Amino acid sequence: MRLIVIVCCLWSASSLGQLPSDIGKCKAGDSICVAETVTRILRLYPNGLPSIGLDALDSIGFENVVVSRMEPDGPSTLDLRFHNITVKGFADSTVTEAKGFAADLPRVLELSGWIPLLKLDGYYEMRGSLLTMPIHGKGQAHVEIKECRVRCKVRVLEDLRGDGKQYAGIAKVKCLLDVQGMHMNFDNLFNNPEMSEAMNVVANTKWLEIWHTLRRGITSAVDQLVESILKRVANKLPYEDFYRD
Repeated sequence: MRLIVIVCCLWSASSLGQLPSDIGKCKAGDSICVAETVTRILRLYPNGLPSIGLDALDSIGFENVVVSRMEPDGPSTLDLRFHNITVKGFADSTVTEAKGFAADLPRVLELSGWIPLLKLDGYYEMRGSLLTMPIHGKGQAHVEIKECRVRCKVRVLEDLRGDGKQYAGIAKVKCLLDVQGMHMNFDNLFNNPEMSEAMNVVANTKWLEIWHTLRRGITSAVDQLVESILKRVANKLPYEDFYRD
């Protein structure tokens, strides 16, 4: 019986997430320190940090991402879906502000920051109209989003576990995005290379109009991305262990 207890204790200790020695802990409530620490983790560990549940951020893959869906009685006139998509650039994020990181687990956390360049590559399928022009096609796509400002609100729930530690259960993430530029290249539009090239030129000239069309879907994809990252880390690293005594 004693052996079982010892084994269980050792397993519990080894399964707890721990910050590495080169990442200093913050005092609870020190929002500046929290923002700087999160940025430091992103910079030092773009390939992930298993000890706290952080997966690689330099290249993140998703499947079946709906960016835009036609609405019979709504403003959207475009169906755009990625069968698969790879997002690069998230590891270069800089967190500029952190709110709500108090000693007692709050209901809402908030993180703000910017990403200099997000690159999205994947296999797309599109139909409908864009810039009032009919459009259709499927093939490879490359999208670059420049100077992306992000503010995310994270709703959290208290998660008390048998190890005696308090964890932050991530219930929902909602982000707002503002960008300074976007460049797109969709191969095989209209099944015609010349028309595809011409349409891409027009689209990039009027990128801001297209951003407003795609903004909702891209923001939703960012919500999913941030939520998946935070859930894995929060599930591994006890909330109270993020701070120093």
